[in-house]
Amino acid sequence: MTATFRNALMRLACGPGLAAILTACATQPAAQPDVPGFAAGLFHGFAALFALAGSLYFHIRIYAFPNSGFWYDAGFVLGFSLNIIILFLLVLPRIGGFVTRGH
Repeated sequence: MTATFRNALMRLACGPGLAAILTACATQPAAQPDVPGFAAGLFHGFAALFALAGSLYFHIRIYAFPNSGFWYDAGFVLGFSLNIIILFLLVLPRIGGFVTRGH
């Protein structure tokens, strides 16, 4: 193994470790009493695609911060998943369904 290759390998191995150490220094703001919770996360997740399109023209954020943490995230993921599933089910008949027709 050459010295140059060994140095490159050490840099590659130390990069993620250094990034992990630096992210450990990040702090979260203190919890506030009236932050968005599960229901707000569910709505924000469901509206995320529309908010993303609107953010091209207006100052709109698709994710509320600060929020209540896990429950907001769970609602956001559930709402976004429901949005994608409904969108898929609406588009599916137009593309021929699961089985394409052999005309």
